[in-house]
Amino acid sequence: MRQLHLGYMYWLNGTHWGGWRHPDAPTAHAFELEYATKALRIVEDAKFDFFFLGDTLPGDIVREQWITTHNTGRLEPFTLASQLALQSSKIGLVVTAHPTFYEPYILARLTASLDHLSGGRLAWNVVLGANDLAARNFSLPDLGGADRYERADEFIAVIQRLWDSIEQGAYLQDKSTGRYIDESKIHRLNWQGKYFQVAGTLPLERPPQGHIPLLYAGASELSRELTARWADVNFTGPATPEESIAFNADVRQRAVRLRGRTDPIFFLPGIAPLIGDTRADAIELYEGLNTLLPFDDDLVEGDQDESFWSGPDWERIASSRFPLPKGVRSVRSLSERIGADLRPLGPDGVIKPDAAERFNDYGQGLLRALTDRTDRTVDTGAVRVRDLLHAAVAGGFPLVIGTAEHVADTLIDWFDRGAAEGFNVNSPYLWNQLERFTGEVVPILQERGVFRTEYTTDTFRGHFGLDVPPNTFTQE
Repeated sequence: MRQLHLGYMYWLNGTHWGGWRHPDAPTAHAFELEYATKALRIVEDAKFDFFFLGDTLPGDIVREQWITTHNTGRLEPFTLASQLALQSSKIGLVVTAHPTFYEPYILARLTASLDHLSGGRLAWNVVLGANDLAARNFSLPDLGGADRYERADEFIAVIQRLWDSIEQGAYLQDKSTGRYIDESKIHRLNWQGKYFQVAGTLPLERPPQGHIPLLYAGASELSRELTARWADVNFTGPATPEESIAFNADVRQRAVRLRGRTDPIFFLPGIAPLIGDTRADAIELYEGLNTLLPFDDDLVEGDQDESFWSGPDWERIASSRFPLPKGVRSVRSLSERIGADLRPLGPDGVIKPDAAERFNDYGQGLLRALTDRTDRTVDTGAVRVRDLLHAAVAGGFPLVIGTAEHVADTLIDWFDRGAAEGFNVNSPYLWNQLERFTGEVVPILQERGVFRTEYTTDTFRGHFGLDVPPNTFTQE
């Protein structure tokens, strides 16, 4: 019987950029084990499939404080995961690592070791973000372009062969003969590729899961190819079930071409549930969080000089699908992005239907998102400029706003329609919203028979019903 899968994306302060300022939100003890352990225990008690340690390597900590505060203080994910493995027994543990900042041999050893120590509960989230300032911390000048995807393809191919390089059963430890290892089960790579030359053998037995499961996020052409070639789980942020269904079908077709066979790929869109006792309560909470967002000092004209709006920095922001970053959070920036000047209205001006008709596609999308989140519509005179600006800043994973019953209905609808095999859940702020999801939404999913009430396996692959892949060396 088909069951949905749930992962939890651990962000120190939740994923709403103003959430950490909510009166009930804790001051995150970013460097204390107990803080992360508390989140881990909540979701393992709720029988989640995995606990996800996202990671980025920001080069500008000061700037990040105005965008995603969790990036300003994060423990190294492998170190934290090794501790969390000791605090848990069943839940999967996902670590994030950027191939550009590692050598395959080092990462293969880290992941294989942690898979052994966790009893087969590890998964690797592959990220390929291009942050040039962060790259310079690694003596690298640039991360842009398609080369990083080509490099990642070779990286993953090498790392999988390294995981296979010592077969299970290779360590004989035969005291009577003095043979410590079975030489026939030891393999050298002698890899000579475009990006890597790796001679060796990984000095430990094949991981319990054979190949560590791979997760990947991204919907670009190159990201679709990478998911199709390598990933076991993909998580993105499609706006509608229809978009998700089309994306999933496209990637699966590519996977057959690239792998030469049909392998399961699980699509777990990211979502941010915001739960209230009533729909009105949840909307009030969302709008209250938006007032905590950091905006430009000059809310109407913005903090940039006139030349900025015709320069390359604004061109890059305007063409991006991402929310407005700090430094361009004003009525001016909103106007520039939607193609209609709202400055004469001021922040509290009401947007009339004739003004809304002049909005470009991005602006129309904001109006739809605002209606979905808050029930505000232009036709009823309920959309203020301020509301639209909030929608342009508080982006990210799709928000599901309403009662626990509504959130559960939404998840089940996506699941039943084949738009998702599950969800990568994140909380707008802690701890209230995480506890409401696990304490109110999960029981509804369980009562309706679409989510487990107990763990039946104790490995990441086991939770997803994924077989241990055969050793590449024994197949040759």
